[in-house]
Amino acid sequence: MKGSVRRASAGLAIVAVALWAAPALASSSSVTIEWSRTTPLSGTVGNDGWLEVDSTTGGTFPLAVIDGPVVSTDGFAIGGEVSFRGLEGSGYLEMWSVFPDGTRSFSRTLAPAGPMAALSGGSGVRTFALPFDPKGVTPSRLEVNLVLPGAGIVRIGPLRLIASTQDTQAGWWSNRAAGLAGGLAGSAIGLMGALLGFLVSRARARRFVLGTMLTLVTVGGAAVGAGAIALFGSQPFMVTYPLVLAGAILVGIFVPGHRAARRAYVSAELRRIKALDRTVS
Repeated sequence: MKGSVRRASAGLAIVAVALWAAPALASSSSVTIEWSRTTPLSGTVGNDGWLEVDSTTGGTFPLAVIDGPVVSTDGFAIGGEVSFRGLEGSGYLEMWSVFPDGTRSFSRTLAPAGPMAALSGGSGVRTFALPFDPKGVTPSRLEVNLVLPGAGIVRIGPLRLIASTQDTQAGWWSNRAAGLAGGLAGSAIGLMGALLGFLVSRARARRFVLGTMLTLVTVGGAAVGAGAIALFGSQPFMVTYPLVLAGAILVGIFVPGHRAARRAYVSAELRRIKALDRTVS
């Protein structure tokens, strides 16, 4: 049983590391623009590293210029997170792609919903995306602006230049949410695994241990199923990877772990009965 507990602990560590690593792996084809390192062309940078633009009359607020971007000629995007409050009218974020011959094309967040939705009224933190198809020509410069028709405050997190269209589609959650949820889930599962191993080694709380293990197996199976749905639904890597991997590891650990725990409890009960028999005799 001790060997099973050690294997379970190692597997649970893999779950935590894998869930923490998913957002970084999902961003392998991207470059992050941190406001603390890249001086913005408008607004001020807060202690949290977010850029804040406080508009009183509206206008166009240049944010960043990227010279010589390394992007795919099949498509790329600027993405990130934004929040805003008290906006008058409907504003938007825009990306201008400037080509070597001087021509310019833009992408704007003017959709009614989704990551390309316009900025209107107020909103908590949400993702945004500015995808563009250069049709086989690499731009020489990218310009990112915020355009507001009136007063309001907009906060923008670090920008992410996604070099290929394979990662530009909107997912069920953002990289930031995946990292936070992955870290919390990995830690919680690791602690639960340690508690279950301790209880089994002491032959205590049989019903709780076996029931919890079955629940974790069910959760793992559901995660694998959700990952398969996400995969066939063309969700990005940051969605499919943690679901499938974490689910598979949970099932792989707690199916044999449940059998080993049952055997351990039966053995402990037999030892208890034999001890009672010797006492009576």
